[in-house]
Amino acid sequence: MTNGSEHRTEAPAERFRFRDPFRWIIENPGTVDLIGFGGASLLILISSLWTGSIGWWTLFTVPMVAAGALCRVRPMLGVILIGALAVLHLLVNIPVVMGDVMTFYAMFCAVAYGKPAVHGLGVAAGLLGVFAQASFWAVDALRSEYGGPLEALISFFGLGLVGTITIVAVWALANLQRARVRQLALTRDRAEQALREREQRTALAVAAERARIAREMHDVVAHSLSVIIAQADGGRFVAAQKPEQAAEVLATIGETGRAALADMRSLLGVLRQEDETSFGPQPGPEMLGDLTDRVVAAGLAVDLQVEGPLEDLPHSLGVSVFRLVQESLTNVLKHAGPGASAAVRIMRGPQQLVIEVLDDGQGTDPASDGQGHGLTGMRERMSVFGGTLQAGPLPSRGYRVRAVVPLTGSLEPMTSRASR
Repeated sequence: MTNGSEHRTEAPAERFRFRDPFRWIIENPGTVDLIGFGGASLLILISSLWTGSIGWWTLFTVPMVAAGALCRVRPMLGVILIGALAVLHLLVNIPVVMGDVMTFYAMFCAVAYGKPAVHGLGVAAGLLGVFAQASFWAVDALRSEYGGPLEALISFFGLGLVGTITIVAVWALANLQRARVRQLALTRDRAEQALREREQRTALAVAAERARIAREMHDVVAHSLSVIIAQADGGRFVAAQKPEQAAEVLATIGETGRAALADMRSLLGVLRQEDETSFGPQPGPEMLGDLTDRVVAAGLAVDLQVEGPLEDLPHSLGVSVFRLVQESLTNVLKHAGPGASAAVRIMRGPQQLVIEVLDDGQGTDPASDGQGHGLTGMRERMSVFGGTLQAGPLPSRGYRVRAVVPLTGSLEPMTSRASR
């Protein structure tokens, strides 16, 4: 089920990505530049051949335009290639070619997309190009028969000023683009971080729910099997001495087994997430009487006393109270020994709820290592509501489980409040 839903959600996203040209352009800068600058250089070469204007300028312009495809993905390599070609055509006495406009683009990409070293290299190359052009035209003015030192100075400082202003403008635009790229990257990182945090919260919620279900299953199985085993052991003697009472024992075993099976189906339905599963009501304080009746039928005398109303307790707290009493009586059945009896005291006051289960059995079971999950599950249930649990043998004889839950604030589980 899960795999199928994943395919259904991802497939439209993949189709949409291919149908969205703007997104494709943003995500594939190298391919876009290769198509754009490669096509432009090929168009320049074909047009120069068609018009017969091919010359030295073509041999420099075509590779300079083609090198623009590297400027965004490989800014340093683009600056080096375009800068070298710009200097080279000056050395062969070709002052200006169409491809010189690519020097500004190379600098723009070096500042906007390059590392700090590439950033500095791009600015230095731009200033060097301005100086080289100004020097070339100044020397040309000195050599000209219509020129002189004044014309050379005017050419040098005039071209240098115009070139410097152009470099500063390109640098400012590139820095704006660099800030925009960083902002987009930061936004994307935040979105990914938010997605990861949401997935982590979901995973934690799933783990907490599975732990709760595991505690529920432990309570159901341990209690039900303890009652069934006690009834089966007693049923052998009853069948031998009073055969007419054996039917009652078997009926109790059947009722306990059916109740446990219903609880197990409900819990497994949560794990399977089946909509058609019929979930029975969760046990609460109103079912404590039925619980003690089943335990009494299993051979353990139980005295239940409730002081204060329990009907208005939150459902989650009511379930935890029922499970705590159930687990405590189950432990009495398993570990207290023969002839033991138990007492359940539930006292609700204005400030706290106290649940106490005592027995007069052997205290601790020598056959048990004390490493079971029952007490751990009960402590976790109480800690969810800010309560505490104490469990241990009594000084003389017997065992006591005592839980205290504060009722001063909200009775909602602490985990649900923390997740809001």
